[in-house]
Amino acid sequence: MSQITLALHGLHHYWRIVQMRLGTAGLAGIGLLVAALAGWVLTTRAHQQTQWLSARTEQVRARVAQLGEPKAPEHTPAEQMARFQQWFPSSDHSTADLRVIFAAAQSAHVELARGEYSVRPVEGSGGLERFDIILPVKEHYAPVKTFVAEVLNKLPHASLDELRVERPGSAADQLDSRVHFTLFYRIAGQEKAS
Repeated sequence: MSQITLALHGLHHYWRIVQMRLGTAGLAGIGLLVAALAGWVLTTRAHQQTQWLSARTEQVRARVAQLGEPKAPEHTPAEQMARFQQWFPSSDHSTADLRVIFAAAQSAHVELARGEYSVRPVEGSGGLERFDIILPVKEHYAPVKTFVAEVLNKLPHASLDELRVERPGSAADQLDSRVHFTLFYRIAGQEKAS
């Protein structure tokens, strides 16, 4: 017999002796005692971690109280509206924005037909106006999409109000599209806050 077999045989024999002396109730008691000991160890650890976290929380609270709470600047609704409006470029910037739109069309290989342009105030805004640009385009969808994306990326004060795409016939190679941008501006003459 090997030494491992002898050791296993000895353990089995020892286990039988313990089992006979203690009985089933004694073994169950030992099992409960071991489980209680393990529970006590885990509870002690959890309690220590809770105390550490509580102490750390108090340290952070004390540090925040020491620094003081940041106060948001208080603005009246009129001041908030004025600050919002100052974000927009003034209306005399519209010519430069048209150049950006035409350059984006050229870059995307989109030929722009004669468009419709109109300017009108934004009701209730107290100083903003909208510049509507409606451009008919005959082109495939991908270049039109590239053109629109480039305009919106370069002009953050622009919105795409409409993109209508129609195929004039089943055999048509190009699509008839209608692109409607709206650019928002401060009415010229209003000073931009620094």
